[in-house]
Amino acid sequence: MNTQQTRSRTSWFPFVALFGLLTLTISLFQAQWIQWGANPQVLHSANTILFAVTASTFWFMNRQFRQPGGQALLKGLYGSFMIRFFLIALAAFVYILIQRKQVNVPGLIGGGIFYVLYLGLEIRQLQRMLKSDSRHA
Repeated sequence: MNTQQTRSRTSWFPFVALFGLLTLTISLFQAQWIQWGANPQVLHSANTILFAVTASTFWFMNRQFRQPGGQALLKGLYGSFMIRFFLIALAAFVYILIQRKQVNVPGLIGGGIFYVLYLGLEIRQLQRMLKSDSRHA
């Protein structure tokens, strides 16, 4: 049980590290972001939302991954995709609805880049989990 807890903690570390790194980067280079036209507040919000969504989908996928049977993995994949899609679409819709004509497009593009980073990291972590569990099975 202790090894499972250790493995769980180490699988979460890259997400927390990426969140911290992006937060630090946004804060340190705030003047540069403004010069490029990206609102740092939009970038911070996108980073926070993406971290929360990635954490929830990774937790959901991790939970489904431990279920017996092949369908659990597919349920996890589809479920995590649906959670991610609807939460991010809802956040973008609310932001666009509130801002109307003052939408910060460079900030949304930066959020899209953050999305790719978080998704790539999540896929990498899930592949590591699959490899490590298939060796011990």
